[in-house]
Amino acid sequence: MGLENLPEADQTEVLLGIGRIIQQNIILRVINELQEKDKDEFDKLLEEKPDDQEAILNFLKSKIPGLDGIVEEEIKNFKEKSTDLMKKIAG
Repeated sequence: MGLENLPEADQTEVLLGIGRIIQQNIILRVINELQEKDKDEFDKLLEEKPDDQEAILNFLKSKIPGLDGIVEEEIKNFKEKSTDLMKKIAG
């Protein structure tokens, strides 16, 4: 993604931002697949443990059997969109 030319601190910041974007996309997609009772339970978990990524991941894995596939798809989608955007910018 061309990050190798950035200072290490900037690389870290960019990668964290990318991770947050991908995580948000995954959560939005997964929420649509949860049943209503599971959505309520998920909301409660996010309120009680918003920073407990392991608890959130374990909950989602228990409710969404294809979660790993969804994660892979969202990473792939992000890479494709980023590549397309960079090509347009470089134009």
